[in-house]
Amino acid sequence: MDLLAQVPQLVVSGITLGCIYAIVAVGFSIIYSSTQVINFAQGEFVMIGAMVAAVLLAKTSLLVAFPAAVASGCLAGALVALFVLIPLKRASVISLIIITIGTSIMFRGLAQLFWGESAIPAPPFTGVAVQGYVEDREFHLFGAYIRAQELWVIGVTALLVVGMHVFFRYTLVGQAMRACAINQLGARIVGINARRMITASFIMAAGLGAVAGVVVSPVFYAKCNMGTALGLGGFCAAVLGGLGNFAGGVAAGIILGIVESLTGGLLWSDYKDAVAFVILLVILLIRPEGVLRKRAEA
Repeated sequence: MDLLAQVPQLVVSGITLGCIYAIVAVGFSIIYSSTQVINFAQGEFVMIGAMVAAVLLAKTSLLVAFPAAVASGCLAGALVALFVLIPLKRASVISLIIITIGTSIMFRGLAQLFWGESAIPAPPFTGVAVQGYVEDREFHLFGAYIRAQELWVIGVTALLVVGMHVFFRYTLVGQAMRACAINQLGARIVGINARRMITASFIMAAGLGAVAGVVVSPVFYAKCNMGTALGLGGFCAAVLGGLGNFAGGVAAGIILGIVESLTGGLLWSDYKDAVAFVILLVILLIRPEGVLRKRAEA
């Protein structure tokens, strides 16, 4: 096949992957804004959502599996906040980051213990039963085949981004979380419970990650080590867009997903996973605050 003919299909795959990076990047930004800590366990929240959803979808319906998987992710986030970050809040930022890395390893080990190392397939949300198997629907657009599950990923990402914008701008809890992010001491003076806001930020970030895991599980399959790659890709998107900048993180995630997919499909498939890290190193050297921050905030 002509390489140029593959571009539309690679772009579709890149957008799907980029949407997951975008959701993970938003999770990084939520926690960083409220605590100034980079939570490297964010990718494991995606893994928890995917694994729980894949296991439950084999036995129950989506209406049961989806909320149960998201609740599992939220519970993991609350545990990290209440038993790891808040008790050790006086530790240095570097120490807290190392602790989140250890938490990530712990979640991965527990997942491997409970569910094993094998990938667990999950049926597509709107698939069609064919000879005992559930096959995804496909649509043809501009020379690319788009699966219905990929549309689910894109649609859910759009809903989450709009929901986060409305929450932080128009709700009292969202405004309180923003106040804590700007000045915790000032927020305490006016009666805002910073401990609750930090816990809420972890629950929200973990819930977002779990939602991403649920919708992507039929695309990539659920694996106990899937959170590592998705988490690092989301971190690169968060840095590229500017930590704490939600709009920049979303745009950067989608751009990063497309670039990674095109690189793997057209140039070096063996090195596509390194694209994110090369971009990250360049950004940290040239513009550490994030390339998209100024444009997004203008």
